[in-house]
Amino acid sequence: MEVRDERKQEENGKITASGLFKKIKSIKNIQVIVAIFIIAVALLIYSTVATGKAAEQSAAVTETSSSMDDEEERLASILGGIEGAGRVETMITRRDDEVVGVLVIAEGADDISVMLRLLEATTTAMGVDKHIVSVYTMK
Repeated sequence: MEVRDERKQEENGKITASGLFKKIKSIKNIQVIVAIFIIAVALLIYSTVATGKAAEQSAAVTETSSSMDDEEERLASILGGIEGAGRVETMITRRDDEVVGVLVIAEGADDISVMLRLLEATTTAMGVDKHIVSVYTMK
């Protein structure tokens, strides 16, 4: 006696007989439409990832800028404590995380002794050579 399982054939028959399956099969160039859909999804995912990376880089640049501002303000505060310096503004220039220039502008820098003390204090505080530090008088 042979037993046949006809349930699978009935399920396959139902799927192929359904209206949706017939409509999909009748669409011409279905492969092109599916390929376009896959490309669209891939581009959507890529743009999301790229936007996230750009935001991270922007945040890193902002963080670096604000830390440099803090360092410049701290240096200006220290130099402002030197006798005769008056109001002081500083700018620190970096290239590849290395200090390549320091600009100091102070009200009292017209006095040569104050200028020399500002220069010495800046080179000591920054740990740089004197040739990359410039001290000028504020107007």
